[in-house]
Amino acid sequence: MTSVITLNTSAFDRNSSSFSLKSIILKDTIQKPSRKIDSIRMDTATQRVKLNNKAGTALKSKVEYNAKDSILADISGKYLYLYKDAEVKFEGITLKADFIRVDQNTMIVYAKGMKDSSGVYNGRPFMTGEGSDVIADSLAYNFKSKKAKVWSGVTKEGEGFIRGGQMKLNENKEGFLKGGTYTTCNDPDHVHFGIKITKAKVMENRVVTGPAYLYIEDIPTPLVVPFGFFPKTSKRANGIIFPSIGEDEQKGFFLRDMGYYLGISDNIDMALKASIFTNGSYDLGASSRYVVRYKYTGNLNFTYSNSRYGDEGTPEFHTNKDFHIMWSHSQSRQGTGSSFSASVNLSSSKFYQNTGNFIPLPNRLNSSSNSSISYSKTWQGKTPINLSSSLSASQQFETGSVNLTLPTLTLNGIQFTPFDSPNRIGPPTFYSKIRVTYGLALSNTINTYDSLLFKSNVPPEHQFKTLVNHSASIQTSFNVLKFINISPSLPYTENWYFRTVTKEADPNTNQPITTYHNGFKAERSYNLSVSASTTLYGMAQFKNGGIKAIRHTLRPSVSYSYKPDFSDPKYGYTKTYTDTAGKEVPYSVFESGSSSYGRSSVVSFGLSNNLEMKVRSKKDTVNGEKKISILNDLSVTSSYNFAADSLNLAPISMSGYTNLFKTVNLNFGAIFDPYFINRNGVRINKFSINEGGPLLNLTNANISLSASFNSKAKNRPQFTTQQQRDLYLIDPNPNNFIDFSIPWNVSVNYAFSYTPSYINGKKINNYFQTVNVNGDFSLTPKWKISGMTGYDLTNKSLSPTTLSIARDLHCWDLQVYWVPFGQYKQYNIDIRVKSSILQDLKLSKRRPYYYDDSY
Repeated sequence: MTSVITLNTSAFDRNSSSFSLKSIILKDTIQKPSRKIDSIRMDTATQRVKLNNKAGTALKSKVEYNAKDSILADISGKYLYLYKDAEVKFEGITLKADFIRVDQNTMIVYAKGMKDSSGVYNGRPFMTGEGSDVIADSLAYNFKSKKAKVWSGVTKEGEGFIRGGQMKLNENKEGFLKGGTYTTCNDPDHVHFGIKITKAKVMENRVVTGPAYLYIEDIPTPLVVPFGFFPKTSKRANGIIFPSIGEDEQKGFFLRDMGYYLGISDNIDMALKASIFTNGSYDLGASSRYVVRYKYTGNLNFTYSNSRYGDEGTPEFHTNKDFHIMWSHSQSRQGTGSSFSASVNLSSSKFYQNTGNFIPLPNRLNSSSNSSISYSKTWQGKTPINLSSSLSASQQFETGSVNLTLPTLTLNGIQFTPFDSPNRIGPPTFYSKIRVTYGLALSNTINTYDSLLFKSNVPPEHQFKTLVNHSASIQTSFNVLKFINISPSLPYTENWYFRTVTKEADPNTNQPITTYHNGFKAERSYNLSVSASTTLYGMAQFKNGGIKAIRHTLRPSVSYSYKPDFSDPKYGYTKTYTDTAGKEVPYSVFESGSSSYGRSSVVSFGLSNNLEMKVRSKKDTVNGEKKISILNDLSVTSSYNFAADSLNLAPISMSGYTNLFKTVNLNFGAIFDPYFINRNGVRINKFSINEGGPLLNLTNANISLSASFNSKAKNRPQFTTQQQRDLYLIDPNPNNFIDFSIPWNVSVNYAFSYTPSYINGKKINNYFQTVNVNGDFSLTPKWKISGMTGYDLTNKSLSPTTLSIARDLHCWDLQVYWVPFGQYKQYNIDIRVKSSILQDLKLSKRRPYYYDDSY
């Protein structure tokens, strides 16, 4: 049933007295008016009523109303009564409830819910419009003054809710609350936590309260504040970041991560943070996130730390200055022919230890970090040309060494076929397939220590080295006897250096003293190679039984390469110096020492095997069979150098891998040496079998098994590649994400290795065996337990072990992280509100790894 009333009232003069809500406070026991002579039942057809008032036309608006059950009007025409799923719309305001009464003289509507036959209160009023949405036990609204009063209401303010109490709303969209609760818990039946407030004022962009206290699960806590301030973050805004308070064993009491948030725009924001300690230490940091939809997204973090230890004026006093830079960038726009990405993680070697920040054990055990920034551009054509550039860095935290490449520039894909014709008719000949290729690579590298970075007067060996590499080759391929592929090639390489070295022996230490000379010098080299390969198949078929066929694939290959001795003095690439014993010691005049010593004439050979099986399967209704891989690969390789003066045959390498039962991955490998090895571990130019030894000496062996088992995910979302990149940009540490959709997941890894060593003329067989287990399981849909441990079978000791417990508390998260023993023994307990507006409302208990006392 729908009706439209056009109201043209003059009874409400603009200069009349202000509207008072007290005049319309009604009890919840309002009954339907009698359907006798004092009321008129509206017809089910759409009604349009125009009410004219003699006093004038101060208010002219259109009111739309409807109800599921009935619409009644009294005889005087003053009141309208709407029952069951009633709705009134007026000037952008929509009010819904099970009962609505409209006073057509005062333009005041009153709404409430109604009890059903079982006594349950349903159909509470719900009002929405230009301001915040309101749901209440009952409410009154004046269409003329746009003032309202709400009893036991719930209003959504940004990410939070204001519940209970009485609230008055004025024409400026401001609310005045007496009693109630501010919370971010959206459970309609039970609020898990909240901030009890005595009075509050709700404005467009903030909520300001009087005295307030925190309660959890209906239990009040002693956390009381004289006033409260809650921003309404429906859109990006600036604001203060409140610190966490605590105590550090070595630095004293602290205020950590206090600062200011800058919501610069919809595309970029920034957070400035600082931490101060009572011993004078401090940390400064800045982080920023940015995004341009359909193009790119990323984040940038920088931290500087000044740590003080001991008492000033004592021998134990010292300071450490550390830094940490993290940058992630992902490009989402495709089809442009170019790409840009960044994954930067740079820090001083002692950053994590000195800052005292809580870091999960797997991250802390990492002894190195790698960073890279790359850009590439591809020009499509008959032969695509690719230009790429990158910056990279690697660190070793234990030694403090840093390797930087700033930058590398690579151009490849330039090739042409000089003897081929675009108008060629018929298949290509061997000479028409001759290709000439060219590539260019430029690199600027430095190997140094983090303590020497950004300092002047750095030794030459720790300065940048520039290298320009030109590579060209002539190659072709053709078949012999149809099945043997022959591929000859003639590679040429030219390196440009801008600094050379000379060396002489130190008369005191006999160590070489290096002198650096700036200037251009080129190094040129070439070699000739030819390779042959083919593929052979063996098939065994079975008419009966479950096995239908077994196929064995062999891929033999052989190659030959020849390279002159570019260490010959006539090329000018190598020189010698005389040590204190009078011995001539050769060295390369290039810093990288790239010149190869000696002539080589090498034949290399290899054999690759693959074993597959077809079995009959009733599950496959199309072919009635399925393929099973027995052995994915088993390869054997070696080589023979005719130009070497001894030990011509290289060790024989064997490697392979396969999958067992679709779950277990098996990798194995071994190295065999055909030459005799004496008691000191030195290879002798005699075959082992001729000296009474085995045919082949096992010098290395390794086996690894890995298996992963998990139950099927329940309602798990499928993320696209871009969504996975976005998750990484939010937090690059996957351990920070808890997947409650998988009930359980277990991974088991076993590793075995063998390497002999020779000490004091005695051979010692070294065996290493480790077993590692990590996994997680959900006790309930809300409880998740995960852990990582292992056992060193050789040393009979446990590997680093962690245990973490996560509990989804609806609007809270509980996380417990525990390292029970070892060097990094520690625990961390966090209870944190999920909502970002109350993200600083948390309870934390931590015990850092450097505490020595027991738990």
